[in-house]
Amino acid sequence: MSAASSASLQQRISEQLQALSQVGETLTLRLLELEERLASLEEQIGELGANPDDDPAHLESNAILAHTEERIARLEELLNEQHRSAQVHPFPPRSEEPELELELNPFPDEEEQPFMDELSA
Repeated sequence: MSAASSASLQQRISEQLQALSQVGETLTLRLLELEERLASLEEQIGELGANPDDDPAHLESNAILAHTEERIARLEELLNEQHRSAQVHPFPPRSEEPELELELNPFPDEEEQPFMDELSA
């Protein structure tokens, strides 16, 4: 290896090391900025969490959750009633009103239909 190529190799390595150290420095500075922003956001969240009853979004969320819990309780009651009535009556009673029957059973059993071969015979 010649002295000129050795010097140029050393020059390239030193330039790459300098670029690498600059990248490391930039990443370190960005990391420090992110840590400061995170600390600021955590402080803001802590302040919001300290008094959640004053937050309108929190109150609205609580109302939605309460309403959802009521609906789930009603559905559970309906399922329990249906389960109890299924134990008493193994088959659901036929309703005189087709709309009510569709509401209770949206997928009624269909009657068996003959195949095309049976119709032509």
